[in-house]
Formats: sequence, structure tokens, C-alpha cells
Amino acid sequence: MGSASGNALRTLSDGLRQATGHALNLEDAMRATALASSAGFDSSSIERLGKVARQASIALGRDTADSLNRLTKGAIKLEPELLDELGIMVRLDEATQNYARQLGKSADDLTTFQKRQAFMNAVLEEGERKFAAMGNVPTNPFDKLSATFQDLTKNLLNLLNNAILPVVGFFANSQAALLGAMILFGKGIVTSMIPALQDLSGKFALARAAAAEAAIGMAA
Repeated sequence: MGSASGNALRTLSDGLRQATGHALNLEDAMRATALASSAGFDSSSIERLGKVARQASIALGRDTADSLNRLTKGAIKLEPELLDELGIMVRLDEATQNYARQLGKSADDLTTFQKRQAFMNAVLEEGERKFAAMGNVPTNPFDKLSATFQDLTKNLLNLLNNAILPVVGFFANSQAALLGAMILFGKGIVTSMIPALQDLSGKFALARAAAAEAAIGMAA
């Protein structure tokens, strides 16, 4: 998709993360970037979405990723109801008419992309106006910590997968090797159980002897 659109999605994702004050992990940033890019929006619109999402999350005490997801999907799908919980009230017909007027056209002559762009512009303008006071408020450090931790976890899992996948592939392609591994594993379990069973048997024998002595003592 990046090659087809002429955009480096990883670079755009990093820009989006910076716009959110690094309150977004890489996976969420790349997902939102890919979705917005596939709808035809440029890097400027994507970064503005990130800033509005960050400011809205601070103002409303919401998760940044959820705010960004609502903004992105609401603008792309032309669904104002997705934006209601963020307090962004935009009318599609009004946004379309205003944008058409700027282009010197009628609203009926706009293409689907132009209508989407009209709605996106209106959403961004409304969000920037409504949450402008949050522009200088620092990002919640716990959100940044959560995003960093999620990225670290993903990286560790990827390293683990890279180490395990060749082994899994080897056993998946060889029934003999898999059977041999199962036999060795079972043998190891049995071997470790035998000393424990012998020790348990000895304790039972001591318990029986003690019980027998106690019974003799009581009879006497």
C-alpha cells in the first residue's frame, strides 16, 4: 500500500505517534495510518487527527487509541454518530455544502472522495476549535508508559517467534521427529516420577508400621 500510494507508512505512523505525544503504540498508529491512507488522506490530515485525538483524550479522560479510532472511522465512513462521544458534532450535509462552495461546485457534483474530504475537514476544524485549550497540556505519562510497554512486548514476542518458528516448522514437516520428541518427553516425565513414587511408597510403609505399633500398644 505504501508503494502504491507513494507514502512510507512507517514514517507516517511515526509522525502520527509524535502528534499524539507518543501515547499511541506502533501497532495502533500503523493501523490508523493505513486506514486513513487507503481513504486518500494525506500526511497533514493524519497528523491533525492525531493531535485532535490526543487533546480530546486529555479533555475527556479517554483512551487516545479509542479517540483516534473514532475520529478516523467516523471521518472515513461519514458516520457522525461515531464522533458524538468525543463531543464533535458535525453535520454531513452542511460540511459538504461548505466544501462545495469553496470549490465552486454544487454539493451534488462532489465525488465520494470529495465528500469524505469535506467531512474530514469539518471534523478536524471542530476538534481543533473545541479542544484548543488542551494543546499545551502534556500527555498523560501513564498512556506513554502503556504504549511503550506494548511496543516492548510486541518486540519480545517477535524475537521469540523468530527463534521458535524454525523448530515448529521442523517438527511440522517431520512426523518421525515429532514422535521421537514425544517419546523423549514422556520418558523424561516417567523418569522424574519414579523417585517420587519410590519415596511415597517408603513413607506409606513407615506409616503402616507406625499404625501397627500403635494398634499393638492399644491392645496391650
